[in-house]
Amino acid sequence: MLLELLVTLIEKFEETHYPIPQGTPHSMLIHLMEARDLTPEALAGVIGSREVVWEIVNGATINKAQAEALAEYFRVDVNLFE
Repeated sequence: MLLELLVTLIEKFEETHYPIPQGTPHSMLIHLMEARDLTPEALAGVIGSREVVWEIVNGATINKAQAEALAEYFRVDVNLFE
């Protein structure tokens, strides 16, 4: 009982003082690419042309079809890219 209280208090303190920032679709894509050592060219077949991939890498919005294709390719939840 005391241990559970202590754990709860520590979790609340960490959430308040050290929150984990929410990633953006762009930052999630960059992270996944870096983790797998992928270049933008490697994703051309997944979401379209190299130009489209470079636009997304440089901050363009990821549309629904692209988000679904990326989620399937990386085997992650589509919500990471929306």
